[in-house]
Amino acid sequence: MLVASALNECLLELALQRNLPGFQQSLKRIMEQFALSGWAVIFPPTPTPGSRPVFMAHGIRPESSPLLTLAAKNGIEAIIPPQGFDGPFLATLARQISPLPSSRCRVLRNKRDRGGEFILFCYRAPADAEFSGNEMMALGGISRLVDRCFVALAQAQEQEFEAGLFRMVGNIHPEGLCVLDNRLRVIFENRKFKEHMHVWNGGFAALQNLSLPRQSELPEIWKEACDRCFRAFREVKFPPVSGRMAVSQGSVSELKHKLDTETWLEGAVRYLAFQTPLGVRPYLILTCSTRRQVPSGMIPLAQICERLGFSRRESELAELILEGSSAREIAVKLKIALPTVKTHIRHILQKAGVSTRLQFVGLCRPQA
Repeated sequence: MLVASALNECLLELALQRNLPGFQQSLKRIMEQFALSGWAVIFPPTPTPGSRPVFMAHGIRPESSPLLTLAAKNGIEAIIPPQGFDGPFLATLARQISPLPSSRCRVLRNKRDRGGEFILFCYRAPADAEFSGNEMMALGGISRLVDRCFVALAQAQEQEFEAGLFRMVGNIHPEGLCVLDNRLRVIFENRKFKEHMHVWNGGFAALQNLSLPRQSELPEIWKEACDRCFRAFREVKFPPVSGRMAVSQGSVSELKHKLDTETWLEGAVRYLAFQTPLGVRPYLILTCSTRRQVPSGMIPLAQICERLGFSRRESELAELILEGSSAREIAVKLKIALPTVKTHIRHILQKAGVSTRLQFVGLCRPQA
């Protein structure tokens, strides 16, 4: 007889799990309430891009199943028929993994609203009682709750993966940064990347339009680079192992776009993939930065900024000062107030120990 309080406790524990091993242990405790000699579950892929089916089991005979042997090599998705789960396939798999040839078996199937089908195989020893109607109803209800908990776990894992993703790409420190998923949907995009794509498409004149699009329109050359990276990603062979493995620094596409005689936009497209028990999460990392050729006789601005301890904003203004931009032009380019620009310029001159902008420009020339 089922103990309702114990079952509710197990379900609550399952709902609170945030890692796959803990989830499997809680699921095992739930199945113990039904006096099963063995069980197996196939979770369909979650709505998360890149997810794959997941197989969990206890008390079965995986070594006697050619289907599971194939799944161990190529992943559980390799054994699922193109038309999905059908009666003959489920009957074959149930027979192959049965704890005993004569074990009693019941198979429960639940379709998800967003697609996919949850499959539960339940086994009892031949000497045990047959599954009652009430038990099958209870198992059906439990299986739906278990599947919901699994989807919640997948979503929590996805958030963890994205947090790890941003920690990793944060070390790149580009001016412009954009992260896309495997459907080229923007996960993150900073303002500088939007500006760079705006200029890439329309030149410096495009910056006269102070309103940037909500999402960058990638030039064709960038889209082609994304396609090349995804093709390279699909060639990577991921062994079907549990745990997490980060695969980075795959195919890198370098892009350059000349804006004028001294200014270039340099971009790169990389792929970054996380392999987990819930599937492989592929991402594209797009970076873009401005590069200027240093005129003969000039010291690189980066050295000046580092030596004088400029902030990021002060470094941006110093670069525009060396280009000959006025305070008003700087305010327009950086989209900040004119008094703020003048305050930054005053701080720059103070840190440089000079009184005028012309003297500051002189710092970038080698001493005689």
